[in-house]
Amino acid sequence: GYQEIITPYMVNHDSMFGTGQYPKFKEDTFELSDTNFVLIPTAEVPLTNYYRWEILDGKELPIYFTAMSPSFRSEAGSAGRDTRGLIRLHQFHKVEMVKFAKPEKSYQELEKMTANAENILQKLGLPYRVIALCTGDMGFSAAK
Repeated sequence: GYQEIITPYMVNHDSMFGTGQYPKFKEDTFELSDTNFVLIPTAEVPLTNYYRWEILDGKELPIYFTAMSPSFRSEAGSAGRDTRGLIRLHQFHKVEMVKFAKPEKSYQELEKMTANAENILQKLGLPYRVIALCTGDMGFSAAK
């Protein structure tokens, strides 16, 4: 199953670059003055940096993480984006799921993760739609 992680609310710039958030989404973040830190735009950033300086043993994969945390976004660059029907907030809470998997199994694990999220929503009786994320809203390192 998934291991729940309590993430920090701040990360350094290297963590933002390492996850593909910077430079593309830099204008949408809250940077802390005179520091190398930024408020997290998503728990995905600290979760994916958890093993940043390690080489994982393939026999231990996949590794499943989840976190519920606040996300902070200035959304300064949202003008002109397809935002009809959305209420933009600077702080909101959300749940993230992250998997560390072998490259050849990554798409299979992505489909399993989507199924896991759907299962939770179905058990809660919440309506939902599965959509493909617009490439303009994806980070530099995203593939699907």
